Amino acid sequence: MKNSNYFSMKILSFLLLLGTIYGCGEQTGKIIDETVSEPKNMIVSLQDGKVFYDTYTERRAKIIKRYEDSMDKRDQKGDTDGNSQEAEESTSAAMEGGFVPTRFIEFNYKDLKTYLKFIEQEADSAQVDISNLRIYLTNYPKKQEFPDGKTIKEPRRNSVMMVPTTSDGKKNFAFYTADDSEDGQRKAYLLTDELDDTGKYIGGKKKSKASIAPSILPVEAPAPPAQNQQSLYGNEGGLHPPS
Repeated sequence: MKNSNYFSMKILSFLLLLGTIYGCGEQTGKIIDETVSEPKNMIVSLQDGKVFYDTYTERRAKIIKRYEDSMDKRDQKGDTDGNSQEAEESTSAAMEGGFVPTRFIEFNYKDLKTYLKFIEQEADSAQVDISNLRIYLTNYPKKQEFPDGKTIKEPRRNSVMMVPTTSDGKKNFAFYTADDSEDGQRKAYLLTDELDDTGKYIGGKKKSKASIAPSILPVEAPAPPAQNQQSLYGNEGGLHPPS
């Protein structure tokens, strides 16, 4: 009887402990994560950040504005000889009026987290590891829409485009995921630094535990046709100014 009572008390104490833990979880919404130290290789000081911004203003933004404004005037006058008074102006010219260069691009934080989860999911499906997140400097063309018919909201504006990279053991490659016609396995199709298709892929069943390098097809053996291609390019952040 004593053993039975002792055992019952143990069970009751355990249940009370679980209830306390569960109650704390409900109040906080989650278990408190371990504090993350400042990532020294990622954080830029406040002073250095302002220097970066001001230097771009003086050495890039004003030049971009002057060039785009001069192109507008050439288009209006039909001037094609390249001689323009604007081309001789100082980079200290006023930034008001005319073309407005992009100064920052912001992404919805939840959308960005979803994007990061999505590219991780695609990399896992291809059985490759993401080595870096590469950010390309881009520019919207002076057109009303892209070849696929998508509207270009900010023609001529500077922007950025993100894409994950994976390593072959020697170099990082931007990539997209797709199935191939041989085994139907999801693989990572590699791109050059200029975002042209290399004709190679890694991943799928051929991934090596020691290294993913052996899974790259030889240059003389082109990759099978890619099917169900999935782009991993991330873009369409908010361009500012204007909003």
